[in-house]
Amino acid sequence: MLPASPDTYEQYTSRMQHRERYRVGAFTYDVGDIDGVAVVLSSPPPIGSFSMTAIDTYLMEQVFHPRILIDPGTAGSHLPLLSMGDVVIGARVVNFSNYMSRADGTIVPGQFTALVSDHEGYADGNPNPEYLYSDPQLVHMAYSAAQEVAKYTPALILHGKVGRKPWIMEYGTQGSGAAWLRNVRAIKESTTIFHEVDEAGNYPIALVSTINRTPFVEIHTISDAAINVPTKMDKYFHQCSVYAQDRSNRIALAMIAQLAAKTYDNTLAFFGGNRDPYPPGSFSASAVAPNYVQDWTRANGIHR
Repeated sequence: MLPASPDTYEQYTSRMQHRERYRVGAFTYDVGDIDGVAVVLSSPPPIGSFSMTAIDTYLMEQVFHPRILIDPGTAGSHLPLLSMGDVVIGARVVNFSNYMSRADGTIVPGQFTALVSDHEGYADGNPNPEYLYSDPQLVHMAYSAAQEVAKYTPALILHGKVGRKPWIMEYGTQGSGAAWLRNVRAIKESTTIFHEVDEAGNYPIALVSTINRTPFVEIHTISDAAINVPTKMDKYFHQCSVYAQDRSNRIALAMIAQLAAKTYDNTLAFFGGNRDPYPPGSFSASAVAPNYVQDWTRANGIHR
């Protein structure tokens, strides 16, 4: 599943053999072989639409019956030390825009069908965010592929004096919402409640895959760090978006190469979804920056 922007579709189709194109309603799918592995590609229109992404994912999984689903994309960082070029493997996904607010604007997490009491007459319900979990074997695949692909991020992308090795987070909590947060106060409040390390629009992909019992994994390279400097939709932002999407695509292609080499099994039984398959503390431990990232940040700071 590829985001519509930036347009990097050719990065896959240029390597695809026996390519055929199918149109299902408003959606287009490319089917063929990459490294001898059967692949179906989709890029849901328009970018940022939860409903269109959900419909596209559902149609793709019902029509083509993929054994696994990989979502490579870009994301904005919600952690101060997670910066451009760093990679988050989404071992779990949460919809941070799924909340109601009290009259004072305070966020109350939980499903709309199980409203928590906010002293305004609602019945008590489940106050916890709903996480969806990726398949552990796919997470490990993605992490090993990212280590193979993402060796170095240049100073130009990091906007620092020098580049560095990227931070690859294996057990990341990816935040997903129909809203795009650019206000630092709102980001900090959301992160306190939902514990997301980044934000993108991939929750519908995880939700539909969970419903269809299709093993899935999200791979997002950081293209924006609004927690440090408010987002500016300028040439630098576009440059980072293209760089980040290219890195995520190359990780996905490395995973396909692993499947071709039979390094991993592509007949996975569904594992994850609503059930947490990871040891306690995996997500909080993974969100702590490695020492080399901390050292680089102290030396370089934020210059843009």
